[in-house]
Amino acid sequence: MIYAEFIDRDRAMPIEIFRRFGNQASDWAEGAEDQMVLQLGRSLRLGPAPSYLCLWEVPSIARLDSWEAYFHSLDAARNSRSLAMHRAIHIQRAGLYDVLSRAEILDAPLYLIEYVDPQDAGDDSLRGVVADRARRHSRIRPILLLRRLGRAGPEPAALSIWSAPNYASLEPILRDEGMEGMRLVDVGTYRPFGEEVL
Repeated sequence: MIYAEFIDRDRAMPIEIFRRFGNQASDWAEGAEDQMVLQLGRSLRLGPAPSYLCLWEVPSIARLDSWEAYFHSLDAARNSRSLAMHRAIHIQRAGLYDVLSRAEILDAPLYLIEYVDPQDAGDDSLRGVVADRARRHSRIRPILLLRRLGRAGPEPAALSIWSAPNYASLEPILRDEGMEGMRLVDVGTYRPFGEEVL
């Protein structure tokens, strides 16, 4: 399961401070079993707000009970790194997602996120549409396909995340909105956190 944070920054805060304290690459709590999968920043203002996403792999929804217990504890009150991070970033919304497909390698120089309304399509149909798009657009590859758990997260209900070598490789898929039985709501281009161009 993926817990996705949709993050923005306070424009009054210098970007250097936001990037320093907003980098979630280290454990947020000692011994945490959660794994950060991707932390991305929207690049060249192509895509919807908020501008940042951080995706965490969690073992199950029960992990949220552990998080709340931790954040009510003395350990959390003494964790200066975590406190500074929560003051530096503005998590506007979060969502819970099932992983429908995942590539072995998630690292990329450039990412495309397609925000998809699957309408009444099932998981297999969603996987099939992404696989069909991957066959038509071989210069990029799908690395993560997520479907929201019920209504636990923002619209639309699915995220299709692609890796790309550069912007030029994205042009064919940006021109292709063919998603039979589904609706492509929005797209955005992203770089690894700290490498995004504002």
